[in-house]
Amino acid sequence: MQFGSIIVQGENLLLISGLLISYVLFYYGIRILKIERNIMDLIFNSFINGVLIWKFSYGVLHLDSVLQNPMTILYFNGGYVGIGIAIVFMTVYTWSCIRKQNIPVDSYIRAAVPVYFGYFSTFASVYVMEDPRNYPVILQAIAAVSFFIAASLMKRQKTLLQLLIWFHLVQLEIALYKNHFVYATSISKEALFYVSLIVIFLSVSYWLERQGREEADKDKKKGWRNTTIKITLGVIILSFGITSILANQQETKRIESKAAASAPLNSGKIGINKGQVAPDFELLSIKGDKWKLSDFRGKTVILNFWASWCPPCKAEIPEMQKFYENNRNNNVEILAVNLTNSERSPDAVKDFVKDKGMTFNILLDQQGEISNLYSVMTIPTSYIIDKNGVIRDKHIGPMSYEMMDNFISNIKNSDAN
Repeated sequence: MQFGSIIVQGENLLLISGLLISYVLFYYGIRILKIERNIMDLIFNSFINGVLIWKFSYGVLHLDSVLQNPMTILYFNGGYVGIGIAIVFMTVYTWSCIRKQNIPVDSYIRAAVPVYFGYFSTFASVYVMEDPRNYPVILQAIAAVSFFIAASLMKRQKTLLQLLIWFHLVQLEIALYKNHFVYATSISKEALFYVSLIVIFLSVSYWLERQGREEADKDKKKGWRNTTIKITLGVIILSFGITSILANQQETKRIESKAAASAPLNSGKIGINKGQVAPDFELLSIKGDKWKLSDFRGKTVILNFWASWCPPCKAEIPEMQKFYENNRNNNVEILAVNLTNSERSPDAVKDFVKDKGMTFNILLDQQGEISNLYSVMTIPTSYIIDKNGVIRDKHIGPMSYEMMDNFISNIKNSDAN
């Protein structure tokens, strides 16, 4: 078995997709929407700079990790905080360019809104390809494509801004259920992100309406109040439809989860797909102890396949160690299966583990049998296994602290159902 040291993971696929769709949307705006080239240049440059800021903001937010291992900046991003920083930059940059180049705000909105929906459709579609059974993400993608088509056919500034508000209200509704908000103790970061965007677009819409109207202040306030009432009533009605779909899906998952939890341990279907019981195995640890996967039944397990020569594995290990130290008393275990058959020697693994201060369980797959059993083709690869031994998620590529925390939190919220 051969392993690539650098892999195309979900995040990199998003970046590549973003660059490709940028060129497609650039010419779509010029040739189909008949937008001036300088406006499309502004949108394209703003997006590219925003992506770079989001990507490399990790170095600012996690300077200690980058100083320890500069390679981490290639594999991780700034998360939602990085997105916030990028949005602030893009807003300031865009507004300054609009004023400097005397670009009509109407023309910019006419171009930017369809392009925005085009980007969202692309990224949502990438996530759908990664997990075709994720119904909330499928709904997000369908909504994005629908709004993209609608925005391409509309020209009025006010209508396009209302589309933005409606779109993010829909996405917020889906995000609340996707993250099990009904049973969670706090609102998710994704939901907060959509709330922030809704507030921003409502503010922009209100400001532009005030700027563009010459009627009396009373009429302006009345018009704004009527629009707000319509949007509020509309989203309440829309919520019933989306809620019924997602609630039904959630209820199905809860029933399946409870059934799996109450069933005998050997009655579930064994396999390496989500929802199947993870195949049991026994390996020697780096300390010479024998461990079975089933020994950790009752705990949530991150089963990680790695090697000391693998660059993304090296980037992941400090994040994993930090996560383990903060969660070892929360019924969470990390089993790091080293592909010892691909290493120079077992001693090289021991030296590496000591040098990196890895205190979680290191198991030695000396014959490569367990990596074959789990069909590991690229490393690092991680399986997230719940307390009943059922695989809840699989991730190919290095995981950041935030990603691991999200995986574990989703399981806890789901189990609380």
